[in-house]
Amino acid sequence: MRALTSTAVSAVPYTYQYGSQSAGESLDAMPISKVLMRDGLGGSAADWLLCKPADIAMSIALSPWCKKVCLFMESLTPAFSDRQRWLALTQINTLSALSQIVQIGTVTPLLSLSLEQKGVEPAQIGVVVSASWLAILLLYKIVPRLLGHWGLVNANLVSAGLTILALIGMTLTSNLYLIFGLNFVLGVGLILRWIACDTWIVVVASKRERGRAIGVHETLMGLGIAIGPLLLVLLGVDSTVPYYACAAIVFVSGCLAVVLKRHDTRPPLPTEKRHGKLFSVIPVALCGAFIAGFAETSTVSFLAGYSLSAGYLLATATVLISVFGLGGTLLQLPIGWMADNSSYKTGQLICGAVLVAGTLAIPFCSALPWLTACIVFLWGGAIGGMNTLAVIEAGHRVGEHQVSTAMTAIALFYTVGSVLGPIATGATVSYVSPHGLMISVGIAGAFFVALLAFKRERADA
Repeated sequence: MRALTSTAVSAVPYTYQYGSQSAGESLDAMPISKVLMRDGLGGSAADWLLCKPADIAMSIALSPWCKKVCLFMESLTPAFSDRQRWLALTQINTLSALSQIVQIGTVTPLLSLSLEQKGVEPAQIGVVVSASWLAILLLYKIVPRLLGHWGLVNANLVSAGLTILALIGMTLTSNLYLIFGLNFVLGVGLILRWIACDTWIVVVASKRERGRAIGVHETLMGLGIAIGPLLLVLLGVDSTVPYYACAAIVFVSGCLAVVLKRHDTRPPLPTEKRHGKLFSVIPVALCGAFIAGFAETSTVSFLAGYSLSAGYLLATATVLISVFGLGGTLLQLPIGWMADNSSYKTGQLICGAVLVAGTLAIPFCSALPWLTACIVFLWGGAIGGMNTLAVIEAGHRVGEHQVSTAMTAIALFYTVGSVLGPIATGATVSYVSPHGLMISVGIAGAFFVALLAFKRERADA
């Protein structure tokens, strides 16, 4: 969830597009490349990726609402100087990055490792860690309405409060049902903060700097996934200390929200929109988004445990998750460049092949940690790239009037994959093999490569 580096993930093309609307222009009928070129960002997929999160996809689902947010923002008279706006943007980025480090980067591997040390079955661990993504899947449609009623400051305060409550609660119980519920509560805090901060960046940044502001924010979101596991290197996983440390970090995040009170606003309430079925139009893109969510969340949840079973120390195992997150963040721009200079189909085939090859190579590299780290870095880039290329394919294949609908579908498939991935992988580890992470992700990757080959064969026929 990068992306969610992540994952996120990625209202950026449309957020910037809508925010750049000028009188007399119909953006619904304007190609993305024309809008980006007009506003000085360039029209290539690589340029687009500068303003797109590596992992996270939930903001994509809000693009029609972001249009209203940006039009609402454009109607406001600027009340702050450039220096005041950039100071506010710095505070919003800090707030969001601190929460991201905890809510996505730290809690998932912390729960997974701490439950494993208590002897909990991997199948049960997979269900528990999927709870936060289940919250995102169930609540993302109503969050924009909550922001419209509460305002952005209150939404972030509620997010911080729920997250702190969940973290402290996890230190007080070992009941798996309660931990599942608490992780669900943490997921509610995550989606509130996520959408509120994405919206806040759009509202505070001026039109001429919005692309840069969003790009900085989403890059930090990707890095949050990489930084989070490093806390476990310092604090361990066998005590309550990391939970209280995470709670303290989120408390600081909440304090920053209070400091930003003068920049608070209530976005306009969204209008519901019926979405058409796009699976027959972009089946490869939607499958790629699903597998990206499936593989990414499975890896963040189980890579550390898999590494421990291979004989690595806890510090090395958690560093590997950070390396995975760095790959998912830093390799997206080269993947976008490859899509520009070759084709997104070539990129999808390469990413699928790297995904499958990684699942075959990692089990044989345990004696060479540096080689494992290199493979995991490329693996993270390939998994993140499948979601990136899904967005690019949708931009190529659907009509301009369907782009936001396509982005919503990609977001939903990514999130469904993120819910099902840890569950399926945990069950595979428990009931099939200790190499269950490699088996489940490898099967998903092989299915994707087979789908690509089938589509190419049909196209050649």
